[in-house]
Amino acid sequence: MSKTLTRDHLQSRKEQAVRFTRDVLGDPDRAGEIADESLDDYAERRKIKITNPSIGRTGIMSKGKTKAELEAEIAELQEENQELQDQLDAVADIVSPDDGDEDDDETGDDDQGGEEDDAQD
Repeated sequence: MSKTLTRDHLQSRKEQAVRFTRDVLGDPDRAGEIADESLDDYAERRKIKITNPSIGRTGIMSKGKTKAELEAEIAELQEENQELQDQLDAVADIVSPDDGDEDDDETGDDDQGGEEDDAQD
């Protein structure tokens, strides 16, 4: 059974192996051999698969989404956000119904009374 690691994680493991071989096992010659070994050779010897064997701009770009896909995803997320906001508004109306409406009605009555007074003058 082989493990799968990123290049960075594999490099860290290799460095740990070098330190362990040198400091714990007391074998500086073998530690030097491990340190001099390429990362790919180290992975092959340890039967470890590298998940990102070649990091390059073309490799990263080819896995990315197109502009159209990103725009569609943005539109979908905006629609979902609006639906969630509508649900929050509905919950707010249930929790405190007519609080805002009463203030508006009182203000509306004052305005209507003012208009009637103006009409009478």
